[in-house]
Amino acid sequence: MDTIKSALIIQKEVYLKKIVLEYFKLIGLGKFREGLSFFRDDCKTHNPFISGSIEDLTDAMVAAAKDLDTQNEEGEFTVKHVLADGDLVAAHTELLSSKSKPFKGGLRQVHLFRFEGDKIVEYWDITQQVLTDMPNASGAF
Repeated sequence: MDTIKSALIIQKEVYLKKIVLEYFKLIGLGKFREGLSFFRDDCKTHNPFISGSIEDLTDAMVAAAKDLDTQNEEGEFTVKHVLADGDLVAAHTELLSSKSKPFKGGLRQVHLFRFEGDKIVEYWDITQQVLTDMPNASGAF
């Protein structure tokens, strides 16, 4: 195989990145269940705190969003980077606990999506809590 990616591979990777960005657009709007359309029904998830189905992971996201609502906080979800390599797409995201008070901390995550065709068939997420008093002067991003 050539050391330079073919135009078809690059085109496919751009398409898969767009799918991930559309999924995160729905997440940012609080439309968690609508985002399930991007996943195959038997999608494997690897979050150690969830039983294993994408529906269970979505339920946990809905519950977390409701928890923010009960605290009268308006969180802010931002996609920072999206990378693709073949059938894998990686995204680096940030969820601030409070849009108006970013110093309150939040979460930063790396998400890995494996595709078959145009459906996500496997998903990993690695989460790091961003505390209010982090010693790194460079910050979370």
